[in-house]
Amino acid sequence: MSGRRSKLALDVLRLYAEYMRLSRQVQGLRDIARLEFKQYKDLKPKDNLIYIEYLIRRGKSQLTTLKGQESLSNILANFPSNYTINGHNNQQHITFAFGYGSGVLKQQQDINKSTNQNQIDLIFAVNNSFKFHEENLQLNPHHYSFLRHFGVSTITRIQETRGARIYFNPYVKFNNDSNTLYKYGIISRKHLIRDLLDWETLYVAGRLQKPVSVIQIDQTDQDLIYALKTNLNSALHVALLLLPEEFTLKDLFLKIASLSYQVLPQIDVFINLYSNLILNDTHLHWNKIRTLDTMVKQDVSPTSIFKRLLALPKHVITNIMESITLKTRQYQDTEEVIRKLCLSTQRREKIEHAVRSIVKRSSITQTFKGVLTAGFLRSTRYALAKLKKMIR
Repeated sequence: MSGRRSKLALDVLRLYAEYMRLSRQVQGLRDIARLEFKQYKDLKPKDNLIYIEYLIRRGKSQLTTLKGQESLSNILANFPSNYTINGHNNQQHITFAFGYGSGVLKQQQDINKSTNQNQIDLIFAVNNSFKFHEENLQLNPHHYSFLRHFGVSTITRIQETRGARIYFNPYVKFNNDSNTLYKYGIISRKHLIRDLLDWETLYVAGRLQKPVSVIQIDQTDQDLIYALKTNLNSALHVALLLLPEEFTLKDLFLKIASLSYQVLPQIDVFINLYSNLILNDTHLHWNKIRTLDTMVKQDVSPTSIFKRLLALPKHVITNIMESITLKTRQYQDTEEVIRKLCLSTQRREKIEHAVRSIVKRSSITQTFKGVLTAGFLRSTRYALAKLKKMIR
């Protein structure tokens, strides 16, 4: 056992050293890492061996994400940075940028698999879509399909009025990384916040319910930060409404992952994303040990369920109301419908249908939109790549 303990001690020291090295490039990481390691320094291997091994795995996973984040931040140098309004007041183009998907955060089916060419998926939230595309067309005209010949106004209109209100440029290469393909999407800040709060399309909000690699965020943008947190809270409420009284943390995270689009994510990275929300939820009872097998019991009383239903995003409630109105063919008060839903045996089915309707509608319209924004040949190539990945 002493040899096992020595190996654990060496693993912890190596991990700590890696964090300290990376902290030279990542602002604020040194203090966070020191606090985290200090929190668990008194754990004894004899009594906490499995938990210590889990913490080491989690620390390595976070380290990999942070290294990827630092690397991705260099990509932003290829895009417009600032613009002026009425000749003064410099405004930042990209207020929020993140990477997502298997190319950024390894999914379970991709672990230990290597490919000759990676694809990195990125999304940029911009303050002014028109001005961003105007400058980006000058910097990177080859990123755009034939739509570039129709001008900035057409591109902006297609982005903001069609599909999920996002404009993708796929299969992009940068000079400093010829072995990697990039696909980046542009969404306006206002439409992103609307999707996060109301689940209007769940296209970008759905991706942000899962672990992503944040490349850049304006920490002074309180509206955006509030919307990001609200989106996570909404995902937690919906998942809990779809789960039984008792479940594991793994069950919870798999349910959250399945809300917007089907993936097999690396589930353990969900713990850091949702642990504070779970800890602060007074209707959940658990031993506070953050492992995937930890059992959780939720309050399923009508009062608790009613509170969760009231916290559902606007478009989920709207879809539930529409389905009930179509069935009864008469107007019903929203609060009264929610009260009846608390006791309904079809509650889970109605909520699932309401969420699926949002996802299906935005996915279909965004797919058709992709034929225009990517061009027919590149869209066909992307669809074939997705199909190949599905049948592997």
